Amino acid sequence: MTCCRFAIGRVACGAILLVAVWLFADAAVAAAATVQQQGYIPMADGTQLEYTVDLPAGTGRFPVAMVYDGYCEGTGALTCNDPTSASALLAAGYAVLGVSIRGTSCSTGTFDAFTAPEWSDGAAAVEWAARQPWSNGHVGMLGDSFPGITQVGVAGLRPRHLDAIAPFQVTTDVYRDAGAPGGILNVGFGAFWASADQPQNSYRSALDHAAGSGDSACVQAQATHLTAEPSQNIGLQGLGHPFDDAFWQSRAPGANAAKIDVPVFGCFSWQDDEVSSRGSSYMGELDPTRTWVVATNGYHGMCELDSPRITDELVAFFDRFVKGASNGFERTPHIQLWHETATDSTGDNVPSWITSFNSYSSIPIRPLALYFGSGGELSLSPPKGEGQPDRYAYPGPALGNEDGIVAGQHNLLWKTEEPPGASVAYTTPPLARDTEFFGSGSANIWLSSTAPDTDLQITLTEVRPDGQEVYVVRGWLRASHRALDPTRSTALAPYHTDQQADARPLVPGQPTYMRSQLWTFDYVFRKGSSVRLWIDAPTGMTGGWSLDYLKTPAINSIYADAGHPSAIVLGYLQGGHAGAPPPACDTLLNQPCRRNLSPAPPGTMAIR
Repeated sequence: MTCCRFAIGRVACGAILLVAVWLFADAAVAAAATVQQQGYIPMADGTQLEYTVDLPAGTGRFPVAMVYDGYCEGTGALTCNDPTSASALLAAGYAVLGVSIRGTSCSTGTFDAFTAPEWSDGAAAVEWAARQPWSNGHVGMLGDSFPGITQVGVAGLRPRHLDAIAPFQVTTDVYRDAGAPGGILNVGFGAFWASADQPQNSYRSALDHAAGSGDSACVQAQATHLTAEPSQNIGLQGLGHPFDDAFWQSRAPGANAAKIDVPVFGCFSWQDDEVSSRGSSYMGELDPTRTWVVATNGYHGMCELDSPRITDELVAFFDRFVKGASNGFERTPHIQLWHETATDSTGDNVPSWITSFNSYSSIPIRPLALYFGSGGELSLSPPKGEGQPDRYAYPGPALGNEDGIVAGQHNLLWKTEEPPGASVAYTTPPLARDTEFFGSGSANIWLSSTAPDTDLQITLTEVRPDGQEVYVVRGWLRASHRALDPTRSTALAPYHTDQQADARPLVPGQPTYMRSQLWTFDYVFRKGSSVRLWIDAPTGMTGGWSLDYLKTPAINSIYADAGHPSAIVLGYLQGGHAGAPPPACDTLLNQPCRRNLSPAPPGTMAIR
């Protein structure tokens, strides 16, 4: 693979070409036959963590690639959550160690997802791995989703022998990222994950292992887990915690992110349909000189699945910082923004072009406000004078978008037309030039409602000149959760306290100011396209998510006058432009098209 198929900006193509060489640097180490060992890692409190290690053929000590989660890693990382990455690292000469979290699979103890015991156990497992006769004392961690989340918590404890981590597509603040986005409980994916996905993977792998090995301890552990599971179900427990209380605050793996002192290679997708792109925010607390990230449109799991370019860079990263090879990985761009990623004819996920930067601080963005105006127009100028608010009936049918790893790329909900009166929308005139927006967005809205509380769903789209409308990104807010933490909020990213003591009802009919965060994204709106913002109720699906929206009927009013200047604030990336022709509709991952039914305002908008 070469970068000649892409248009690379900001950083020379030669640095990225190194990846093609790195992948095969240690090919001589790998062989068809490998050795597998299984057993249990003792914790200080007597808990036993199930493990399986796959060793390269031959004798000697090897650097260790560790995958740690509550699925099935303890029965073998090559066949669990990250088989592509694990197999590539085994072939590159690593001992691939899979470890099951306490209370899952065959491990003993009590499972309490995303909490401190999980992280301290993981740190102890790193140190145990470094002492084994098959280990050379150098350990790196990898994994997408659950085994990515655990890495952030473990690395924050700074275990001595942890050399590097590669967390892909993670949540680091479970309440805000996925558990209750905007203060609205997520009863869709969270319930599915906790009640079916996680326990079924854990039980199935353990039972298969026990049946094949005669491991009576595993059978006993499974009996204990089955009895305890209902009380440990984070999806069910979370329903009783609508605010960010101690239950959720103990589930913030990114709380110690600033303490991470090892190199980090991350990957996330803007439209992640399970953990959201907000989970990437912890990376802003890391040392930018030791952090590398790939960001792309797409679905949850795609950093591990069918993305060989990312796998190549993962192996190169491990070779440099775990194996200690002088392979020039440091010359890799620290931030790679993949644009318009789609699946090619071979089944691989590839971008149309890549823009690269050396740090977040080097990305030339500035907050740009687009103001709501009369007639549904988005404008660069604040509104003048008085005017009537725009109204919609709540809760009406919403703009759904089921695309993702769970439902696939079918676009059915997105193509379902919303009935009149169930939403309001604001649209710019066609853009005079290509315009790129990067980062979070903030919908700064003056709203009144006939109800004491209401839920908002904010959706950003591109209205193309060919008559199609493309999904870009989304955000949510429960109006009573509008209180902000001023020390953590920025112009582009409002941070809500989500504390019960700060919750405030609406005064029916009274305009009230609130801010809703649009999840982190990057998108180039082409010349001739328009930017559109939708406001409706979160009654539909977004990927695997389904939010527990308020059911009280209401008429919601959005204000756009001089005294109530509602706006959407986006991160304008100066000089951004498209590096490829417009894609065919419904080819972009997790960004479906639909027929545009509302013409854009006349004229053009020039953003400078």
